[in-house]
Amino acid sequence: MRIYNLSRGTLILSILIYPILSFLLISFVELDTLNRIINKPIAQFIPLGVVFILITTLFVTRNNNDLNYSIESVTTTNPVVFGIVESECNEWLGSDNFSECIDGVKVDKIKAYDGMLTNVIVFEDKIFVLDKSGIIYDLNKDEIFLDIRNKVMIFDEFAESGLFSLAFNPNKNFLLVSYSDAFNNLIVEEYELNSEFSVIQTSSKIVKKIPNTQCCHYSGNIIWSNYFNDFLLGVGDMQNKEGFLHSDPLDTTSPRGKILFINNAISDPDLLAVDSNYEVRRDILAFGLRNPWKTVEYKNYLFVPDIGKAREEELNIVDLSNFTLNKKPYLFGWPHYEGTRYNSIKFNQILLHTNNSSSNINDYVSKNTLIPEVYYSHNAPENYRAAIIGGGVIELPTSKYFEHYFFADYLSNELFAYDFNKKELKIFPLDNVGGNITSLGINPIKNDSILVTTLSGSLIEISLP
Repeated sequence: MRIYNLSRGTLILSILIYPILSFLLISFVELDTLNRIINKPIAQFIPLGVVFILITTLFVTRNNNDLNYSIESVTTTNPVVFGIVESECNEWLGSDNFSECIDGVKVDKIKAYDGMLTNVIVFEDKIFVLDKSGIIYDLNKDEIFLDIRNKVMIFDEFAESGLFSLAFNPNKNFLLVSYSDAFNNLIVEEYELNSEFSVIQTSSKIVKKIPNTQCCHYSGNIIWSNYFNDFLLGVGDMQNKEGFLHSDPLDTTSPRGKILFINNAISDPDLLAVDSNYEVRRDILAFGLRNPWKTVEYKNYLFVPDIGKAREEELNIVDLSNFTLNKKPYLFGWPHYEGTRYNSIKFNQILLHTNNSSSNINDYVSKNTLIPEVYYSHNAPENYRAAIIGGGVIELPTSKYFEHYFFADYLSNELFAYDFNKKELKIFPLDNVGGNITSLGINPIKNDSILVTTLSGSLIEISLP
């Protein structure tokens, strides 16, 4: 029923009403005993009639909602104002740092595109919008910046496939893009830029290729790290089998379930692998991740949201100076931990290899896993939340939201801000923004403004109160 975005009250009312409706329909057909009417031909159609009424009601409800909130999938530069949002927040069920609900955000549709949008990238004062099919739009110039649809593969059965991310070298002489190719690899490709900040199409070269053995959880988020003077690549666990908790995110010889340096090989992880003869990777900044989307760096902090499986979403915040001290990558615990929830894995095929001996990794994972600063349950009392969407930090000192990290939830379409200095979480209630939020960025040309992209192809501006 969640696909119709119906309220919890409507669902409960339906559960109560439809059995009663069934009884009444049967009673009207034949007032004699139930045993007699069961054998009548017309009685066989009564359950079908009830189901028909249920489906019709649901579709009418859904279509009425669409009439109020749908966004046309056409290219337009005319902003559409949804208006000021003044409503109450849904109850928070998660970490104990929730502080307040702030209403009064203004939601405007800046532009609508033909396809699904996967990312909004801010570089200095430039804004780039990524279409899943492989098109990157320059919003400032209102034109296509890069078109690699001939390289990007979208699999019908793999909903997360397509174009993922974009990041620029600060010298402005080249960029990196990430996408899924025809062989289901996660590809990171480099393009040079000319003096006019245009892409040199013939300059492309692949700098990273990671095979995806299943359907999803590519991640593919790329950022430039000023702290490390290198690009950082988020890689999902690339698995989604029901009931199967696999080992790659904890395997320090595997690229999956990690945040990797593109060029640096400065990490010193412990050897967690199937066999002691495997060679540990030296490009791991963090591991034990399921599907991190999307990371951001601010000063010496790295913000890593990780999408949960069935119970909790998590936001991890790490101080990068700790890595500088010992070169040990950060461990976030998946699949042994989902947020703060322990999955009670008794044995993992990955072993810890130290001092010429191999041992179960349970104690190692338990002692070294970092607990997320912010986490929340999927099954909140008033709504259902799932898939945390990062994120960016407001850096303007005069803003009332200075050094607040903003993120959203894909399914509930809620906006959150975390004051990581005071350890306080705020919720900004949103009315329907015309589609599920797929990415979030801080508007570089307007104060206290958040840009979000949606599944339906819209670029939305959220003005903070």
